[in-house]
Amino acid sequence: MEPLLETIDLDIEESNELLFKVKVEGVEQAPAKVRLVCEVGELGYMFDGHATSEEGVVQFLLPVMKDKVKAGTYLSRVEVLIENRYFAPVQFNLNLKQAVKVVAESIQAPQRKVVPQVKVTATSISSRTTPVPPPPRPIARPLVVEEPAKRPATLKERFANKRNEASQGDQVIEEVTESSEDLIRELAQTFVKTKKK
Repeated sequence: MEPLLETIDLDIEESNELLFKVKVEGVEQAPAKVRLVCEVGELGYMFDGHATSEEGVVQFLLPVMKDKVKAGTYLSRVEVLIENRYFAPVQFNLNLKQAVKVVAESIQAPQRKVVPQVKVTATSISSRTTPVPPPPRPIARPLVVEEPAKRPATLKERFANKRNEASQGDQVIEEVTESSEDLIRELAQTFVKTKKK
């Protein structure tokens, strides 16, 4: 079972610096060469190490890698060459990742389709008004109250009225005298008596 390897995260869009402490035992001579190897598929990128002011500390300067490799994790190691011998004292995963970026851009919100409401209005463009005649008013006629005809009290008066009416027409009525008036009265009484029986 392979041991778990340490992972070192680096920004792919910037240059990076790695420091390793390399200690060589059993040899008096200092290492001839120390390098960092990063395997990317079938290719390998090598970066030379430089000694620092601190004893045994080696510095590796990695350039911007975004144009050379894709972001991802790659197996890497530190190689040490002494005389004609090769050593790889440390292996690790180099995780080249893009820096966190926040991009905000405005987008146009889709317009909601507004369904038009059906609205019907009617206005008159010309008006023709036929005048409605008012109901006919009752004609006020003067109320003529006819007085009941005065009935003549005597037959003499009745004949006098008849004569006046006849004089306006062609009828002729005889003059009533007192003797004929008595006769008429007797006849009327007789007539009334016979009717009652």
